[in-house]
Amino acid sequence: MKLIRIAVCDDNEEQIVLLRRLLGEWSSDKPFALVIDEYVSGESFLFSYPDKPCDLLLLDIEMGKISGMELAKKLRAEGDMLPVIFITGYSDYMNDGYEVEALHYLLKPVDKEKFFAVLDRYIRRHNNENDIMLKCEDKILHVSPETIEYCEAVGKKTHVHLSDGSILICGTGINELKNILNEDLVFCHRSYIVNLRCIRSIGKSEIVLDSGTAIPLSRRLYKEVNDKFISFYTIPKSKH
Repeated sequence: MKLIRIAVCDDNEEQIVLLRRLLGEWSSDKPFALVIDEYVSGESFLFSYPDKPCDLLLLDIEMGKISGMELAKKLRAEGDMLPVIFITGYSDYMNDGYEVEALHYLLKPVDKEKFFAVLDRYIRRHNNENDIMLKCEDKILHVSPETIEYCEAVGKKTHVHLSDGSILICGTGINELKNILNEDLVFCHRSYIVNLRCIRSIGKSEIVLDSGTAIPLSRRLYKEVNDKFISFYTIPKSKH
């Protein structure tokens, strides 16, 4: 059974109890198992998040040292697009919610029907996306495979080169990483995975990406990569 993990971060324990009850009611007829993690401060969430990643964060805004908005901005600054639903008693922060690309913004007291509708919307979006979670040395990042240009194995670690930077992931070798990527990312060398949509040209011994980066191409894998590249850009003929 599929597992969905939702984190609730609020400094009001009564609110956490309420959200847990509503989440239990909402998920009772869903085809997945729901795990709920509870945090009473932004600090406690950030401390646990690298080792206990979640799929969705229900986040209060007015909290102690780190406000919910500051927490969300910190995640976004690190490139983490973890879906966030703000649940707060204040409407003043709505524009900031758009800035951090929050999934939704709900006011307290929480309306059950609106809450369930937002959660259903999240599930539809979650089912249609193929984002993956990658563990770096001190954080977890939600990454869309479409933003990956190529991956490079260096020793026991893997460098993932994105369209807007690169990250170093730990605990996931390049072979294991390939198993969680979509079919548009292919091995071109035992130490390299390349995104077909980022390839500019293919030579006998190297691939040049749209960014101008050249990566090695194994002779053994040349035909396979070339065929997949051609297939990727071939428009299927209409049947009449």
